[in-house]
Amino acid sequence: MGTFDEIYKRILFASNCQTQMELAAVLEISQSSISDAKRRQSIPSDWLIKLYDKFGVNPDWLRDKKEPMYLRGIANLDEQGTNIVLEDVSRGFMAKVFETYCEKQENGYAFNAVDEVVLPKNLQKCTSYIFNYNGSGMEPSLPRLALVGVLGKNKEEKLPVISGELYALYLEQEGIVFRRIYQNIEDNTYTICFENPKMPASTISLASLQEKLVGKVSWVLHKF
Repeated sequence: MGTFDEIYKRILFASNCQTQMELAAVLEISQSSISDAKRRQSIPSDWLIKLYDKFGVNPDWLRDKKEPMYLRGIANLDEQGTNIVLEDVSRGFMAKVFETYCEKQENGYAFNAVDEVVLPKNLQKCTSYIFNYNGSGMEPSLPRLALVGVLGKNKEEKLPVISGELYALYLEQEGIVFRRIYQNIEDNTYTICFENPKMPASTISLASLQEKLVGKVSWVLHKF
């Protein structure tokens, strides 16, 4: 069985809640009941039953993340009004958050997961990795402690580089870093910049850039 924190995060995800107040309303209990459960580090079975009754959430998925997530969907008629279809009741997805320091290996990168978050479902198609940004020099685009979503590239493909956009790169001593990239048309080189103009910029060739590119920044969420 998962830990209290793991199960609680899955409950927030399944109920589409972000706060303790929202969850209390969904479960039809008081906020103090949730506080008591957190203090005891124990999930009441009534919560699992309520989520199954309301949303069809599989209690085994909540406890141990055993598929399927849902044991039933929401029944609705199709567009012609003739057939009953079960709609997916999921409104989001759970994703691991990685720290930026990592090592490059032959078959990819060795990332260390530091958290798990619930995100809106519309971000899923444009997200390969999520990083906990703890650097500096990229404000205001990337404030410290922001979550940064990156759409990665396949191992063998070259990633199109759009001048002026933010990208994730791998540097041997630092791991994953984020920089804004500009193309120098005269000599077909690229300038890699911090957002802070006082920080030094670097100029590299296209071949060197493609070797370092991990993906393109697709979204940024402030944690606070």
